[in-house]
Amino acid sequence: MNSKSVNIIGAGPAGLVAAITLAKNNYKVTVHEMKTNVGTRFNGDFQGIDNWSTQEDAKEFLESIGVSINFRFAPYSNGEYFDASAKKYKIKTSRPLFYLVERGTNEWSLDQGLKRQALEAGVCIKWGSRIKKVPDGQVIIGTGPKAADAIAKGIVFKTNHKNYYAGFLDDDIAPQAYAYLLVNKGRATFATCMFKSFPNAQEFFERALKRLHETVDIDINNPKEFGGYVNFFFNKALTKDNRIYYVGENAGFQDALWGFGMRYAMHSGYLAAQSIIEGSSYPNLCKTHIQPKMEVGLINRWMFTRLGNKGYGKVLKMISQQEDLIPIMVKKYNHYSIGNRIMLPFVKLWFRPRLKDKQCMHKNCSCLWCKHGKHETMETEIVC
Repeated sequence: MNSKSVNIIGAGPAGLVAAITLAKNNYKVTVHEMKTNVGTRFNGDFQGIDNWSTQEDAKEFLESIGVSINFRFAPYSNGEYFDASAKKYKIKTSRPLFYLVERGTNEWSLDQGLKRQALEAGVCIKWGSRIKKVPDGQVIIGTGPKAADAIAKGIVFKTNHKNYYAGFLDDDIAPQAYAYLLVNKGRATFATCMFKSFPNAQEFFERALKRLHETVDIDINNPKEFGGYVNFFFNKALTKDNRIYYVGENAGFQDALWGFGMRYAMHSGYLAAQSIIEGSSYPNLCKTHIQPKMEVGLINRWMFTRLGNKGYGKVLKMISQQEDLIPIMVKKYNHYSIGNRIMLPFVKLWFRPRLKDKQCMHKNCSCLWCKHGKHETMETEIVC
């Protein structure tokens, strides 16, 4: 066992991937998790790991960062999309557009799968451990989102419908975002996402649910409501005091266009671990592997907000005529044009993240958040 130890605060995907990577390289790793299990802020809802932003398939990406697929991981290719007039468009892809995963405390969720891998690698997890003062030594902080730049409101339910996915673009049901339906093995998730008008979330969801019934013949049994949110920002300092590393949405890593940020989260955890192992610069690694796609995503978000319902219909018509959407999407996320470089500073000024108080960057301060006012710790049950 390596004599060096690393503390990780937060057992989300970013923190757990960091823990797995370090433990496999013989580091002594302790994860502090304030809850008594992983995935507790989720409700068994389905989400997607994007497979359109790189040439590398998401399955290969997970293998490259040392993550085994011991959780629900279902490929979804050709799907259906509906515009504001409920007109249907079919999208064709040569490979999965995304991989469906489950979030939450169920056995085959992504969260539980990563937890099993961490424990098998020898990671020590302290459940119910509330850390307010950063421990000594090297620390990775992955405590998740702290503000809502976009929200989702929806239901999970049982159904007899076949495996299927559908997307809905209409500002009257999902302002500047989209609604989605994901069905897998008798269970389904339906939700509407919003980048604005949060106080009217219930009204938008009811409209979205009505649209679902108008367009898709699906039975909804035992529905349960859920909600979620994502946080996006460009963090000027990803490390502090040459020993503290910020990962996942705690560092602002999220997809500004669609909110498909799990790859960013897991990749950031892996890169933080690699920087510790190799003694390399974590900010430079993020600048190379994550930040360019975040910047393109933000530019795409700015352009998306200017489409409106008529624009959504035109875009859906255009992409439905393509034989394969994947090359177009890969190029869109990886071609950093001169136009993008010119637009980026102005788009960054346009975007106003809701999180104003980011992690404390005060010199020699050991608190996680300035607001708490005291340096206290509380540790409970330890499972190693």
